[in-house]
Amino acid sequence: MKKVALFSDGWKRLITYAWVDGMMKFIAGSDEEISLYQYNCHGNWSHDEKHNQGEYNIYTLPDLSGFDGIIMDCTNIADKNVFDRLVEMIRKSGKPVVSIGNHIEGFYYAGIDNKKPIADMMEHLYHQHHCRKFIFAGGPKDNYENELRVQSYQESLDRLGLLREENPVWYGDYDFATGISYFERYAADFEGRKVTFPDVFVCANDNIAAGFCYKAQECGYQIPRDFKVTGFDNLDKAVYFDPQITTVSHMREHIGNKTMEILADVWAGKEVPRNHFMPSECVFSESCGCPNSGRLDYRQYARNQVIYEVERLAREERLTQFESDIIQCEDYGAFSGHIAKYFMSLECDGYAIVLDKRLYEGAVEDAFAVNGYDWEYLTVAYATEGNRFLALKDPKELLSYYEVQGAKSAYMFSPIHFRERCVGFSILKNGRFLYDNPYFYDIHSTITKTLENIYKKRQLEMANRKMREIYNRDQLTGLYNRIAYTEMIEPQYCMYCRKGRKCAIYFVDADNFKQINDTYGHEMGDLILKKIAQVLLEKCRKDGYVYRYGGDEFIAFFPVDTDEEAGAFKEEVVEELEQNDIHVSIGMIVTDPATGRSFQDYMKAADEEMYRVKAQRKKKKG
Repeated sequence: MKKVALFSDGWKRLITYAWVDGMMKFIAGSDEEISLYQYNCHGNWSHDEKHNQGEYNIYTLPDLSGFDGIIMDCTNIADKNVFDRLVEMIRKSGKPVVSIGNHIEGFYYAGIDNKKPIADMMEHLYHQHHCRKFIFAGGPKDNYENELRVQSYQESLDRLGLLREENPVWYGDYDFATGISYFERYAADFEGRKVTFPDVFVCANDNIAAGFCYKAQECGYQIPRDFKVTGFDNLDKAVYFDPQITTVSHMREHIGNKTMEILADVWAGKEVPRNHFMPSECVFSESCGCPNSGRLDYRQYARNQVIYEVERLAREERLTQFESDIIQCEDYGAFSGHIAKYFMSLECDGYAIVLDKRLYEGAVEDAFAVNGYDWEYLTVAYATEGNRFLALKDPKELLSYYEVQGAKSAYMFSPIHFRERCVGFSILKNGRFLYDNPYFYDIHSTITKTLENIYKKRQLEMANRKMREIYNRDQLTGLYNRIAYTEMIEPQYCMYCRKGRKCAIYFVDADNFKQINDTYGHEMGDLILKKIAQVLLEKCRKDGYVYRYGGDEFIAFFPVDTDEEAGAFKEEVVEELEQNDIHVSIGMIVTDPATGRSFQDYMKAADEEMYRVKAQRKKKKG
């Protein structure tokens, strides 16, 4: 079976699942058994660099030596250091690589020809609509595809004999809000008579164009009467906008399909060109002064919108219920189970969550890795496939299972992290729902935040437990103190009574302890107390308890089956201590659950028995 690794970075909160859809269509029709492993993150979304660092850590997860080909969709990686490290890591693998939408030396390229459609658009605007003044309303300055469109725009200006400085380029983002801000910025200068409107705003994509048109219309301008606007990508925003927006049509699925075709040809030993351009074409329409393209069916669109809205509300209801379920989770097991149940209610074939075992211990955050994953600490918290629970705990065994069973499947790996600290990852199998519902980041973010809340609660519990241990422990001997005795031993006694079990209670007192302290000093006295505590602990049963009751007095307590068993403990303690020249008096009582006597009654009896033993020992010596 062939394995292909896909590295991708979402656009803000969205996943471009069209690439995967095109890849999987090729895989489905291939005679070769191929599985796709997608390592996806959203490292360009947050303004917190440490958060983004945690997102990009997912790229360190795979061992690329085990793959047969690599696809790199890195057009959204804004951090050059991350980009360079990823390229270097992929180069070192020595595997054939296809880059989507970004020319990288030594890699194959699959994408659209960003320059030709812009050139065709400029020719059309110049010759058909007599445009002479342009502004290019662009996307991010460091985005490769945007830069190609800018280059084509500027080369077209040169070819048409227009000056670049009189026909500027703006840089922003690829979203609707950028279009709005572009118009607001220009309109403010226009009102101040600093500028006049150009003949056309050539926008880098349809989101920008739609935002620009919306704000212009809101301010009373008419398109294309006052100025023309064009877009790129042929999204619904362009096709169904009023006016219908002139755009560039291309299919992302075709690009994904082409990447797999390139790898298949390389595997087959064929001569494969380095660059592969998918067909695209200008769609001229109303926003540039052309007639409506006719490429729309309003009734079908309205029907789709109704269905989409119904499905969206259903998704939101499931998500709300899911959030409610996991917020109430107190432990990682229930939490992981709810997540798997939620994803399996969507259109996918499996889900797994892998967590760092130190989360369960409430370890300090510094314990978790920043670069790479600590495989020795990772465990499968939950894994399911279809209706079947996968009883696998070792993540490497889970990955081996996928390798054997995962032919013609796509696995998406997503990072789980607290800022830059890596605490695990999730695996989604064949997440087809992402095509129409690409807001995976929102779901995943909810999961991570809830996980962090559980972790912080666990940390607080551990801290409280440590504080309680300190509070409940005798500093000299390390035994539980009288406070802990009250909280712990009486509930245990009641439990054993309900079960009808006998218990042995021992009241232990050091002989002549005041005289020892007065003669040899408190340091010697402390050593004796420590030795008594040590012997009591060593001889006590595992389900028993030993306490320092106060001064030179100790309590031991545990369930017994016979009186002989209780007496043996007393004899062993006395014998070992006397070998160390330490003498104690022990009052022993064996309880009888049938009497209904309280623990305090038995304690008083054990105390009285201790004094009787002590008096008897003194009498013998005297």
